[in-house]
This record gives sequence, C-alpha cells and structure tokens, in this order.
Amino acid sequence: MFDLRTPLFLVLLVAIPVLILVQRRARLSTARWRKTATLLLRGAALLCAIFALANLHRIHKEQRLAVVFLVDISESISSTQHEETFKQINAAVEKLKPTDMFGVVGFAKEVVALTEIRQKQDQLFGSTWSAPQEQLAKQGIGRDGTDVLNALKRAIALLPEGYHQRIILFSDGLHNAGGTVLKEYMPLLSANGVEISTIPLATLKDAVRVVQLQMPTHLRKEQSFEVRAVIETDGSIPTLTGTLYRDGILIGEFEWRLASGTHPLPLTTGQFLETGNHRYTLRLNVVDEIPENNQGHAVVTVQDKPHILYIESDLTHAAALETVLAENGFVVEVLPPAEMPTELIEFQRSDILILSDVSVEDFSAEQLQNIENYVRGLGHGLVVIGGEHGYGPGGYTDTALERTLPVEMTPEERKDAVGIVFVLDTSGSMANYVGTRQKIGLAIEGVLAGIRNLDTEDMAGILGFNVAIQTVSNLTANHDALRRTVSRLRPTGGTTKMKEAVERAYDMLEAKDLKRRHIVLLSDGKSDADISAFLGLAAQIADAQMDITTIAIGDANKELLTEFAGKGGGRAVFVENIQQLPTILTEAVRDTRRYIVQEPFQPVIVPTSESITAGLTPLPQLYGYTATAEKTTAQVFVRSHQDEPILAGWNFGLGKSVAWTSDVKPAWAEAWISWHNFGKFWGQVINWVLPSADAGTDFDLNVSIRQGVAEVNIDTQIPSAAIYKVHVVGPNHKGTPIEIQQVTPTRYSGTFQTQESGSYIVTAEREGDRRRSVETLSLSYPAEYAELRSDTASLKMLASGTGGIHGPTPTQIAAPAGVPTERQTSLARVLLGIAALLFVLEMILRRFSVASQYFTTFLTRFRGETTDNPVPAQNPHVSAGERLYGSETSPQPVENSMARLLAAKKRAR
Repeated sequence: MFDLRTPLFLVLLVAIPVLILVQRRARLSTARWRKTATLLLRGAALLCAIFALANLHRIHKEQRLAVVFLVDISESISSTQHEETFKQINAAVEKLKPTDMFGVVGFAKEVVALTEIRQKQDQLFGSTWSAPQEQLAKQGIGRDGTDVLNALKRAIALLPEGYHQRIILFSDGLHNAGGTVLKEYMPLLSANGVEISTIPLATLKDAVRVVQLQMPTHLRKEQSFEVRAVIETDGSIPTLTGTLYRDGILIGEFEWRLASGTHPLPLTTGQFLETGNHRYTLRLNVVDEIPENNQGHAVVTVQDKPHILYIESDLTHAAALETVLAENGFVVEVLPPAEMPTELIEFQRSDILILSDVSVEDFSAEQLQNIENYVRGLGHGLVVIGGEHGYGPGGYTDTALERTLPVEMTPEERKDAVGIVFVLDTSGSMANYVGTRQKIGLAIEGVLAGIRNLDTEDMAGILGFNVAIQTVSNLTANHDALRRTVSRLRPTGGTTKMKEAVERAYDMLEAKDLKRRHIVLLSDGKSDADISAFLGLAAQIADAQMDITTIAIGDANKELLTEFAGKGGGRAVFVENIQQLPTILTEAVRDTRRYIVQEPFQPVIVPTSESITAGLTPLPQLYGYTATAEKTTAQVFVRSHQDEPILAGWNFGLGKSVAWTSDVKPAWAEAWISWHNFGKFWGQVINWVLPSADAGTDFDLNVSIRQGVAEVNIDTQIPSAAIYKVHVVGPNHKGTPIEIQQVTPTRYSGTFQTQESGSYIVTAEREGDRRRSVETLSLSYPAEYAELRSDTASLKMLASGTGGIHGPTPTQIAAPAGVPTERQTSLARVLLGIAALLFVLEMILRRFSVASQYFTTFLTRFRGETTDNPVPAQNPHVSAGERLYGSETSPQPVENSMARLLAAKKRAR
C-alpha cells in the first residue's frame, strides 16, 4: 500500500507524453532498438523523479515488540540463579525479530540499567559477561533490600511508544523496600497497559535465623519479666547454641535441638534494679549462607519515678532547679550539653527534657531532630529555659528547636531589616598563626558565620584597614556575593587607620534608611589616630542611634576599645582564645536583633483555665528575658511589661513543650530563686508537660513485621469509634504519621515500611483523653534477610493483573502480540537514486556507438596492431544527430573520396 504526501507534483506527469512526442518527431539516423531504449530510460527516470517529489511512502503493518528484562539482584538471590536467568534472557532475545527492542535492568534497593533498551543483536551476553553483583558493587548500589515496585516503574519508563510493551520480571517476589505495598499499586500497573510476565527465582537456602527477641519495651523498677527468642530453622543443623548479652555483658548460654520450623524459646526471667535503657542481644553460634540474621536485639526502658533529663550550660547554677524538682518527686539527671544523648532510643527513658541557657551550636543537627521527634513522635515533654545563650541569641531561628517551641525567635516589632558593617583589622599581626590556624582565616570564618545568621532582607558591608582602607563590599543584601568577597581580606604591615575605617563604616550606614544599624570592630586597638577624636566618633555614632560592638584580639588596647564601645552605647568583647572568634562574631550579629531585654519588670499572669499558674500570685520581679513572639496556636501564661511571652506552652504532635524566656540563675531570676513558691511554680510547669501516667491503660498497642512491612494493631477492650493518632520514628530520625483505620469494632490497624535495621519507636495516642501507649520495634537486620521464601502469590498477582504469564517460555516471551502498528517508509531517496541511475544508463546508451569505435581503436594501438579500417573523418554534411547516434548506411570508402578531390583540383587548374 502506498501514499503520496505532496501529490501536487503529479502535475509534472504531463512531461512524459511531451517527451514521447518529441522523441517520435526527432529525425535521428539511429537503430530503432536504440531509439526505443533511450525513450524508455528517459521516461522511467522522469517518472521516478516525479514520484520522489510527490514524497511517495510505502505503508505496511507489523507487530513490534519491546521487552525489558527485570532481574532481581538482591542478596536473597544466589549467583547460580543469576547465571540461569541470563541464559533464559539470551534464549528469549534470540527469538525476537530484528525490529524488536529489548533492555535489561537489574534491581535491588535501587535500580541500575545493565543494558539500555535497543534493537535486537545476535548475542546479548558473551562468555566474558561479569556477574551482576560485581556490576552493582562498582556502582555502590545496596543489595540488602528489594524494591520491586520501583523497578517496575523504571522499566515502564524505558519502554518506547509504538511497540507492544512487555516486562519480564525475574524475582523471588519479596518486595521489602520503597514504602508501598504491591497490592495497593496494582490498579495503576494494570492501567498502564504494560504486560508483566513473571519468572520465579529461588531464594538462598539459609539454615537458621533469629526471627525476633521478645520482651517488654517498658518496665517499672523491680517488675518481673521474661525474655523469649523466636528461631526459625530448616533442620539442617540439629544442635544450635546461642549466647545472650545485656548491655554487652554475657548473661546466659543456651543449647537446643530443633527440628525444621519456627520455635518460640524462653531464655531468662528476672527483675530490673537499675533504671534506664538496657539492650539485649542474642547471638547464634552457627555458620550459614546469611550470617546477618543469626542475631536478634531488643531494648527495654526501665523507669522508677518520672525521669527528667536536665541539660544545663553552666552546672554551677543547676542546683536550685534540680533541688525543687527532686522535692516534687522527680528523678533528675543533670548533664552538660556535650553529654546529651545522640540516639533517640536513649531519650526515651526520660519523660521530660529541660534545656537551660544552651545554644544551638552545642548540638548536632541529628540531636536537634531527635528533640523534635522526642516531643512530636514520642509524646514526651520539653521545657526550654532562656538566658544569654538561649532562643534568638542562641541561634534557634529556623531550626528544629524553633519548630518544637510555642514561640518564634523574633517578635514582629523587632523584625526590621538590619544594616551591619564588619570593620576588620588587616595589619601584619593578622598574618600570625594560632596553632594551625591563621588569625585572618579565623576572622574570615567568623564573618562568614555572621553572614549566615542574617535574615534575607538584612544588609551587610565589609571593610578592611591597615595603612589604607579597603572596601571589600559595600552594603548589600546579596549574601552570596558577600560570602564570595570576604575571602579578599589579606593581612599587610604598617600602622592602622582604625578611626578612618570606623568613619567609613559610619558613612556607609548613615547613607541607608535603616531602623537598626550596627558596627562590628575587630582589632587590637593599636592605631596612630587621635584618641580624643576617636572617642568623639563613638559619641557621634551613639547620637545617630547606631550600635557598636568591639572585639579585642591578641595583645590589644582593651582600655581604648572598652571606652570606645561604652561611649557608643555598645559592648566590648575580649577574645581569650582566638579559636572562638567565629562564635563571637556570630553572637555579635545576633545581638543586632536586640533579643535580650535587661531591666527590672513585673511579670503578669494571663488569666487561663490551665493549672500551670494556679495559686502563684503575686509573682516576684524579673530582671531580664529574651524577647520572642508567641505562635498562633500557643497559650501564653505569663507576659512581660512589653507584652511579650515569659511563659508559653502548646501541644506539639503527641507531646507538649513550654518556653520560659527568662532564666533560672541570679542574673535575671534572683528574686524567683528565693521566692517561696519557686518549687511550686516549677512543679506545675513540669506536670503540665508530663505525659499522662495512665496512658494506654485501656488499649493494647502491638507492632509486628513481615517482608519489610510493619503492621500496627490497636486493640480496645470494648467497641468504640475513637480516633487514634499513631506516629513512628525510625533509625533515620525521621518522624512519620501512620494512617490508622478501624477494621473491626475493637481493632484499628495500619502499616509502615521498615527501610533500615535499628529501632522503630511507635506511639499511639487517643484523641480526647490523650491516653498513650508506646512500643519499640527492634529490627536486628535488614528485611532482605528476614524472609527467605519466594512469594509466588505476589508474582502470580502481577502477571494475572496485567495480562502477562507466570513462568513463560522463551518462545512465549518473544511472541508478537498487541494491535499491529502502521509503519510508513518514505521512498523519495530510493526513487531519486533510481532516477540518477537510469539517467546515467541512458547517457551511456546514447554515446555507445561513437565511443565504442574510439575505444576499439585505442585498444588496437595499445596492443601494437594496425587496423585496416581507421576511424573515418567526420563528414561535414552529416547532421549532429547522425554523428551522435550513428547512421544505418555504411560510410563511403576513403579511396573514392580522394579520387573525387584530385579530379576537382585538376579542373580548377
């Protein structure tokens, strides 16, 4: 079947009858067969050219197939299975048509293309093909999990349009990663129209594994308990031995004779006398295919009285609060910030966390995330107490700690843009080293840290000074540009123009319409400037309502820098350890926010129905606090004289948090510490955030795991329509809510994916009365090593749900299918080629009669022979057409011609 794309060019077909007419009327002395042949060649060439211009297409239909082979290369599949798999792929590829396409994709936790999709070739894998495990090892892809769904999505994306799309999945069917159950995704897979055929692979033959180490996750002191192990074996090792450890100490050795199957085995019973977290580990003394699953872990939290973890930056001031909390019946553990736990499971033993006057810099990002999960996910309480290093000055802005608290770090009236100029001494002394660090390098690092603490709309400039003043950057809000230019600072020698540099900074700020302006001077204070003029400049800066911070480094003129800061209404900082310079510059930037309010005032109780401030009037005076702003859903219990929060709280996730923006030290709270209600006040604050003592008493929370999916079940004693909020925090420290549905009048269920080994802390809370229950699921090894039986049911479900075949043969894999697709091929180039060829043949045919005579003569002369019939001279009376095509009459002999010429010559005489 053919089609013309530009049929308008067919009008040129009228040239063919014209050609025939001209050819017939031409009086050519040539053979008839030659005349007919040239006409046919000319006509055919013209016809081909016309159809090429008309863009002639050939149309035909064919069934085209595109196949992606998905190969499970996870740890649960043996290398012999992989070898067999690639033999089957080779056999199937050989049966594909040349126009079919195929690709090979390997997958485990992640997906890697082993062969990009392409047209069929003679052979896919040769004898030198390296094992898929080595391919993945080179690319750093983890094999301790299987994400079948992600692999299917990748394969579908690879399949080209215009082909019947087919996926051949080689797998054991164990989908244990990715977070989505295969059955839930089946409607979308079916809707894609991609045929999925499945070929089951056998899993490794593992002799034995510890399924679970069972024990309570929470115990009271002296409560009896039992530790049990669930062990699965295939019976190939008749006698098993194991050892049990608690906190790394051997507490028991065991020996069992077990038949094939799963066996629950009691290990030990006892009572706990020590509070805290305790880790139990059972190790089996065997050697088999997968050693990773020959051990099990469990963690138990033992509590006596409610436990408070109290983190205090200055332990010398911790005694007052620690004493009154102990009098209120709490067990208080006081630690410096450096010793705060790093793992969430260690936080779980404490009911409440108190952070007093600590900076964000004291904690890692992981610890800050743990604090958020501790409140939001586990439902515990948090109390943050202020001071010079807390809240805004402590760098809480835009951190997990700010998200957890009921207050924002900067009040609305203090959010005006700031203009700050860093004035840095770059004299020769800045080239000196302190340890392995150069002073100028520490100064640059400090400025960079300060820039990072600026808000988006804040402006900053940088000046360097020595014998001259260097404007490194004018005032700008482009913080990226500032970070790039600060590296231009270089130390040189000579006296310093400190006064002139500060004047330049003053002029830069004066030219900008900013409500808050700040100069940070970093120098040793040694300058050739007139001291009286220098101090007069400080007064001028103060009159312009600009702030000054002087930072004295090295062997500095501390008196001058202190007096200069004092006259300017600012503060002076002396750097005892140059390594602290980045931190000091960061604090200087934070001070521009004017977070700290230091003046005596009378705090005011806000009327509320909450018991947190009941019976506490009148309140004593406070002498300072850190300014903040309450969040929309927060409750403010005590306010300052400037109507800013002093005590605020809110519900955050499953827990509560409280912000006390003053301190518990003599600096701001001297009158409170000596107040007779000091203990009562803090007792009521702690009780307000304390999780309910009877949480979870009338419902049971159970968590189990299979194939990388944890199932959460909540069982109630009586039917109800209550709503439960369930939250899980995994080993990656990320908290995730779990969707819970009521499946029976007394059971609620939900699931979540276990991506990594470690502890998963699940908290369930009932809305209304906030009763709570917590369970810890310990995953001793990745889910890949937990189930070693092929899930043929899932493989059959995939095949039947998408129109595929379970266990297809190579012939069935390569069999054409689907609606034939229409394929159109342009013949323009072929026709133009034929036209060119016909034109050349026609030209050769026209020239053949003349050219053949010359060619014969040339060959004769080349061989050294003579000819009796030389090439005749052309008769001038013969027409051009007769010379071109030849004549049917023979030429006259040369002798006759010569005789006539001689006779004519004689007559002329």
